[in-house]
Amino acid sequence: MKYFSITLLILGLAHSLAADTVYVRDTIYVPLRGGQSAEHRILHRGIRSGTALERIQTNDDSGYTQVKMESGGLEGWIQSQYLVDEPIARVRLKQTEGRLLDLEASYQKKLLIQQDIETKQIELSDSNETLQTKNDILTEELTNLTQLAANVIAIDEENKQLRDEQTKLVEQMDAVSVANQELQSSTDQQWFLRGAGTILIGLLVGFWLSRRIYHKHGSGGWS
Repeated sequence: MKYFSITLLILGLAHSLAADTVYVRDTIYVPLRGGQSAEHRILHRGIRSGTALERIQTNDDSGYTQVKMESGGLEGWIQSQYLVDEPIARVRLKQTEGRLLDLEASYQKKLLIQQDIETKQIELSDSNETLQTKNDILTEELTNLTQLAANVIAIDEENKQLRDEQTKLVEQMDAVSVANQELQSSTDQQWFLRGAGTILIGLLVGFWLSRRIYHKHGSGGWS
């Protein structure tokens, strides 16, 4: 029996040296045995269908495959007819459901991200409109300030012109005042001369009349 097991082991190594994963077929419970026959001791009475096992080697002659359980690491032999290379429908369905749940979760996450992006876009749009409004206000204020500055310059120029005109008017008024004083002085002199002339003429006329009267009386008294 011992030599038979060794021979089968050597033959099995010739068939498969690389370990891979196999699955127990649908809706059955398969015993895991210590050797490659139904006479060997059962190590595990019920490996449920769909259980993933690590395949160590396969012996086509005995129809058994040496496997290792992923949970616990128990090794033994199981009939190859109960093994398949792909997960059973129930497992695939469960895996598909799991992937669907993952996809749904991923979709919901991406949807939340998209909603967050849209919200931020709206906020940015509102902020942009607010900034544009502020920019328009500042532009209008700058225009008003520019106009005020231009008006201030114009007013300053007008004030300067008015000051120049005022200076000229003062100078003209001073000149007129001097001329008026000179004219007044000249007028006074003219009136004085006229008055003196009138008095002188009056004196001369009086003297002449008195002389005539005197001569007239003198001539009459001596004759």
